[in-house]
Amino acid sequence: MYSFPPWIFSLKTVRHRPYIYSQALLLGWCLLLLSNCGQPIQPLNRTPRASGTRLVATNSTPVTPVVTPSIDAGDSATQVATDVVSPTLNPAGTSIPTPAISIVITPQLRATPTGDERWAAFVSERVAFDAPKRMKTLAPSQLLWLDPRNGQVLEIGLLNGGFVATAGIVLTSDKREAYEVDYTINQDYGLTAISDALVLRMRDAGYTASVRAFVMASDNVIEAP
Repeated sequence: MYSFPPWIFSLKTVRHRPYIYSQALLLGWCLLLLSNCGQPIQPLNRTPRASGTRLVATNSTPVTPVVTPSIDAGDSATQVATDVVSPTLNPAGTSIPTPAISIVITPQLRATPTGDERWAAFVSERVAFDAPKRMKTLAPSQLLWLDPRNGQVLEIGLLNGGFVATAGIVLTSDKREAYEVDYTINQDYGLTAISDALVLRMRDAGYTASVRAFVMASDNVIEAP
């Protein structure tokens, strides 16, 4: 420890000797610095702050960095072309679905057959007489009519006596022979009051004046002399 000479602090000396005073002050500062140089450096009393470095667990599995291979311009063009074309390729073992084809079936509509067409289908053979033949029945015989709308055979009435036949026919269903007869509704052969329901069906079929009827051939139906 250095000691200051007594003349440094003497005011009388300083008052009369200003030069010595400045030198003494400078020397005092030098001595103070030299005295502090020998002391150990004291650490600063600061509170440590939390480190911003992320801690890594010692037992964690190291992560292997993923290295992406570099692709030059030629490989890039090849990759893009593959990505564009690949959806259209047909892998082995797979089938390309066939687009559904819608088929529209248009039914063939047929016109309702007329009475003549129904009659032509009802008989297999028809032989027209050169002139109408006069026939007579030996016993009551049915005068029949074919309803062309449903192909049903209906009885008009019973014949007793003479009638006129225009043709000989053979039925398609059972090959039986018959005579074709023209009948004026509610006028011919004494059949003047037939069923109203039958008359209505004749009108519905398009016959308002006369119809084409028939009488089955039998031993009771003969040609009149």
